[in-house]
Amino acid sequence: MELRLTVTVNDTGTVVHADGRLSRLDVAELEGLVRVTTGPITLDLTNLLAADDAGVAVLRSFSDKGVRLVGVSPYMALLLKSERPGDRR
Repeated sequence: MELRLTVTVNDTGTVVHADGRLSRLDVAELEGLVRVTTGPITLDLTNLLAADDAGVAVLRSFSDKGVRLVGVSPYMALLLKSERPGDRR
């Protein structure tokens, strides 16, 4: 399994569940899904196993644009934080 995206809409907004591995091949699909979604968006990464550089970059971009990321593993949090201006390694 590469990536499966599941969308749930509730009273507080839209939740997108990302399961599997997020690679550059999946970035356009995820970006398109987020682009057409209205209202608050939460991206649930609980079952995200891995992400390549393009996947990490798009997740970072979403976070910067106000998409709420939940279920972020400690390793993924480290990847999302690294390489930002002002960060020290």
